[in-house]
Amino acid sequence: MDDVAIEELRSQQAASEASFSIHPKKVQYENTYRMDPEDRFKPYEIEGTAMNILKSHLGESAYDPEMCRNESLAIAAKISEALKAKNYKRYKHVVVVSIGSLKERPGVYLGSRCLWNDKTDSFATVRYQNTSLYAIAMVYGLYYE
Repeated sequence: MDDVAIEELRSQQAASEASFSIHPKKVQYENTYRMDPEDRFKPYEIEGTAMNILKSHLGESAYDPEMCRNESLAIAAKISEALKAKNYKRYKHVVVVSIGSLKERPGVYLGSRCLWNDKTDSFATVRYQNTSLYAIAMVYGLYYE
């Protein structure tokens, strides 16, 4: 082989090595074939955690629409973080927090319907009330197969 042919082979090898570094191979994991959760979503644990968060954020606060809007977002985020810390594997969760005035008492009725698996999915509802406002936190745990 002459020097030109050797140099051409080296440049082809360098080009192929560069293409591997630019587009790394995607890691493919094997299926677990697990259809049931290792640790189920426990509503009684979530209810206690959510109630503590509601009490600590709202306490004896007076109803103010702007404050309640901000607090409902903060409370939902805090409950969501507490759920992440519990590390329910393969669960997704949804947290909905509603805060309203007791004085205006517009007659709020909340309802929800879900299409889910009764064996793995669950929910928790927590109510908190002080002299000025009420708060309802709904937490849904949905198993992701």
